Amino acid sequence: MQYTTDFHSNLVGRRKELGLTQEQLAQRLNVSPQAVSKWERSSYPDAELLPRLAAALNISLDTLYGLGSADSGADPVEAVSQTLQSLPPERRPEFVAKLGYAVICAYNPSTDGVTGRLRGSYEHETFAKLHTDHEIALARLNSDQRYFMYLEKPEHGIADYLRSDERIVLLLRTLADTDAIRIVKYMAGNCRNMLFMSEKLAERLEIPLEKVQRIMDRLDRFGLVWRMSGDFGTEADAAILYGYTHNPAVAMMLVLAQSACNYLRFSDPEVALFTYGTMQDRSSGDPKRIPQVSTWDADRAVMQSDYDKKG
Repeated sequence: MQYTTDFHSNLVGRRKELGLTQEQLAQRLNVSPQAVSKWERSSYPDAELLPRLAAALNISLDTLYGLGSADSGADPVEAVSQTLQSLPPERRPEFVAKLGYAVICAYNPSTDGVTGRLRGSYEHETFAKLHTDHEIALARLNSDQRYFMYLEKPEHGIADYLRSDERIVLLLRTLADTDAIRIVKYMAGNCRNMLFMSEKLAERLEIPLEKVQRIMDRLDRFGLVWRMSGDFGTEADAAILYGYTHNPAVAMMLVLAQSACNYLRFSDPEVALFTYGTMQDRSSGDPKRIPQVSTWDADRAVMQSDYDKKG
């Protein structure tokens, strides 16, 4: 927003920019909504409230009073943290999506402050891609499912981290099953701390009980579910209940798999500034580059030599 020299206009504009209602701002300051309303129309807060008001709005008092812009030398990490804390929870995902997109665009030398802004809609499924010798990043820009994933490339490459090849294969084999995906989606589609029984999963998803139990055992071995027993006062053995851990890595893995299946056709932008592969060790300083095509000047000399020999 553009700040003016009027305190009241700046207060209203900043509150709305953060997506706060008068009631929400009042709660942060432990005052009545009527007090906030008066500040926005004509009166001013008490002096002792001013620092708290500025902190709640993540803005300097000078800027709030129209005496100058925010300190350009402020720590950007602290500024991002304060902005996130000042936003309502439902507004934070959009801010993070815009921030992630701006980060990728900033690596492109031709990007300016306008082209680095996330658009409201895209005609096609569109991704922002980044690959340098130090990091890779991928963002899906469409508002129906946005994400931003960033991976730092260690000096020795990410291959050093991928030590458990056998367990990785076992996990991928477990998830490479339609019924396993259905079970995971069903459990993840319920609230936190919901408990599940294999018998009920088999009944509701119409999957043979033996297969459900086999899949749940595998998920348990990977720590993706946790089990507990329940005594329901029957003569039968204690029932086994499962809780889903809602591991973020699983959701991210499935979303990335879907994006890979869609071929990531459209990019905005695609920044490729790398020489080393993601698994390659760059500590030796020798990327073993593929030899470049010779220049036309060098090629002309060869062609002239061949021509002279024929003549």
